[in-house]
Amino acid sequence: MDNDLIQFKEVTKKFGKNVVLDSINLTIPEGQIIGIIGASGEGKSTILKLLASFYKPTKGKIYYKKKDIFKNKKLISRIFGLSIENGSFYERLNVKENLLHFGRLYGVKGSILKKRVDEIIKLIGLEDAEKTLAKNLSLGMKKRLDIGCALVHNPAILILDEPTADLDPLLREQMMHLIKKINSHKTTVILTTQLLLEAEEVCEKVAILFNEKIIEEGTPAKIKKKYHSKDLNQVFNKLFSKKGRKSYQESAIKKTKLNLLKKTGELKGSLMVDQEKLNKLIEEHAGEDSDDFLEEIKVSGTKSQDSSLKQRRKGDKDD
Repeated sequence: MDNDLIQFKEVTKKFGKNVVLDSINLTIPEGQIIGIIGASGEGKSTILKLLASFYKPTKGKIYYKKKDIFKNKKLISRIFGLSIENGSFYERLNVKENLLHFGRLYGVKGSILKKRVDEIIKLIGLEDAEKTLAKNLSLGMKKRLDIGCALVHNPAILILDEPTADLDPLLREQMMHLIKKINSHKTTVILTTQLLLEAEEVCEKVAILFNEKIIEEGTPAKIKKKYHSKDLNQVFNKLFSKKGRKSYQESAIKKTKLNLLKKTGELKGSLMVDQEKLNKLIEEHAGEDSDDFLEEIKVSGTKSQDSSLKQRRKGDKDD
């Protein structure tokens, strides 16, 4: 279709011998909010990180406007903004400092950057907290700051990994309102969630992951009609039949070590460019059951974050 912005074509992703995604096909229309839903460990976050070039597909292609994104890497930082579940901002910087820093990383400068930062602070509703250190923000405010950092370069596509995770009902409602507000500025939003009713409320299209495959793709209304269900929760109950649950549980056991390995490497002080070495290391060693290797990732990540912080502060002084 003419409005298809992104296409996954027969994409497979393996970590060692572990298959996380198996020959998935997915189209993402321009200007919509798209939800990738599924149980924990199904590979939702892996799809997002493939898009953001954290990982390369083992097989298959991902296209942005019919261009292979891995052959046009300059596109990545320009068109995508990524907000991960644990956040990428720096806790020892305040709200405005974080936004200025991420803007510079994305190549936004001077008066354009200052104007954009002011716009983002207003958009995410942190006007009264712009001088507050990130570590002193509430959880909901931290999530908004992280989204702001992902938006500061005005990307065409915003990627959100579990944006409402750990939020209470009121804060989840506020986050949904913010996502709709961002989308109203013609930004395509791709998000993952396990909260099906929220996905149904905010998403114009959803893709359901089950056992490494996308088994359904379409509008919530179309999928509910197919399964004769009043909501997506009922759809999931029907998908997770007794046989389906057993199959999922067997698959989940195999994924446990892999998920631990991946999550250990996903450190808060990272941008796309900062995580590349860590992710390569994780892929090379996936499947190993080694406490020493996990500790190596932790130590390397901490050193990388501290070094990045020192370099940034030196750069701020030079400015």
